[in-house]
Formats: sequence, structure tokens, C-alpha cells
Amino acid sequence: MGDLAKHVGDTGVLSIDLSPDLNEALTVLAEVVERFAEAEAVAGTVPFRLNLVLDELVTNCVSYALRDVPEPQLRLRLRRCANVLVAELEDNGPAFDPLTEASTPDTTLDLDERNIGGLGVYFVKQFAADAEYECVDGLNRITLRLNLEADDND
Repeated sequence: MGDLAKHVGDTGVLSIDLSPDLNEALTVLAEVVERFAEAEAVAGTVPFRLNLVLDELVTNCVSYALRDVPEPQLRLRLRRCANVLVAELEDNGPAFDPLTEASTPDTTLDLDERNIGGLGVYFVKQFAADAEYECVDGLNRITLRLNLEADDND
């Protein structure tokens, strides 16, 4: 991926375009989250949680939203604001709010009775202090906020 510093603008925001190839996108994502966490001294389970929810969201973007888009775009922005880590994920797929439109999994069922998948948005809602969706200028944007003090409550 190269030097992480080249992806951070003057505003202190890390911004990176991810490939619409799922394997490549997830590999880069994991590296970006790890390096950003190190650079911002984010420890405990927060980097794991951030990577998990972004992995789920990126997988959904690449697998569904961007599948039939001629020139797919997928951009991640990360920044730290005091004790909150903010992640924004944008794509140019059809407008879709996964936070309200995705089905809710039945977590009361035994594992062998559940359908495969469907836990991505559930994880987002469990691990993010706040999550919101908006469609701006033809781009889907999901903004996540994770408290950096989350490990204190584990």
C-alpha cells in the first residue's frame, strides 16, 4: 500500500480509494486500519471492531452495490476526533440505506438454523456508538463513530 502518510491530507483525515476487487479491497482495508490505529495510538479492541464493521460494509458494497456499476467508486475516510474514531465509507452504487433497509437477523436461532450472512449491519449497530446513512450527490455515505474508550466497558 505504500506510506500511510501520503494518504493523509492537511486536515488529518486519511482518505483512500479502495478497489472494487473484494480480495484487494479487504487486504488494503485491514492494512489501513492497522496503520491508522498505530499512528493514532488507538489500542484495545477498537481497531478489531473497526476492521470488522468496515470489512462487512465493504464486502456488501463490492458484492451488491457496485456489482453492476460501470465505473465503481469506493472511498474510505478515517479520522480521530478526541476520543472518537470516525469512519466514512462512500460508494457510487444505487441508493440503499443498509441501516434501515437490511433485514434484521434472528440471533435467537441456533447457528445451524441461521442463514449464512446477514450479520454485517448487526455488527455495525453493536460496535459503533453511532451510525448514519445519507445519499449525497449520488454517493452512498455511511458514517460510523466508535468510542475509543469502548474497552473500558468490556
